[in-house]
Amino acid sequence: MENRLIALLLTWICVFISTEGFALGPSMVNDAPCMKRSSTCMFAEDAEANNDGESAEEAPTTDDGATAPAGLGDDILNSPAFLKRKLDVIKSDIEKTDEAIETAKAQLEENKAEWEQKIKSLELEFTAIQKRFGRVGSESEQTAIIDVSRKMLEVLDTYDRAFMAIESETAEDEAVEAKYKQTYNKVLSIFKDLGITELEALGKEFDYEFHQAVMQRPSDEYDEGFVCDELQKGYMLGNKLIRAAMVSVAA
Repeated sequence: MENRLIALLLTWICVFISTEGFALGPSMVNDAPCMKRSSTCMFAEDAEANNDGESAEEAPTTDDGATAPAGLGDDILNSPAFLKRKLDVIKSDIEKTDEAIETAKAQLEENKAEWEQKIKSLELEFTAIQKRFGRVGSESEQTAIIDVSRKMLEVLDTYDRAFMAIESETAEDEAVEAKYKQTYNKVLSIFKDLGITELEALGKEFDYEFHQAVMQRPSDEYDEGFVCDELQKGYMLGNKLIRAAMVSVAA
């Protein structure tokens, strides 16, 4: 800035001397130091041109706008002032985030107060519906198993009567009987897989819920009121009765 002021002052002096030289006469004009592009004027113009070139280049500045020393631009990102400013910005962002979190928490508590009881009621209702459908499905499955097993029991009863009535006399008869027993045992194995169990009746005290009394007779082996003969087997599916056992009761 000082160099530019000096150059401008020298230029004004040269102009003044050149203008006044015409009044002093030709000899004095020729001897004037600024006539015909004297060295003084040339220095002033060169100094001004140099100053213009220097002003065209941007000098690095600091955060407050002041001109920074040479070489500071390369290290501006690592300067304490810049790092402090960056830290302040980060702290500000953290504070805003914390405020947003607190606002969200407050909104959550407000919504919980309004909707929590309704949501719990819906959850309980949904759980009850699931249990009800599960129970209905299980009961439907058990009902289907009971219906099919009752039909199969009619076949097993036929097998039982045949085994009691017919005695194998030849090897061929025994082979045929073995085939029938194999099928009979296969059905019983399927019953076991389905959870169907045989109802124990012989030697048990008579129970109207599980036993069907066909007759009473004296018995030396069993006390009165106890099952002394099992005429037809009974079956259970879990705690459900498929068929009551047909029995004789000791009198």
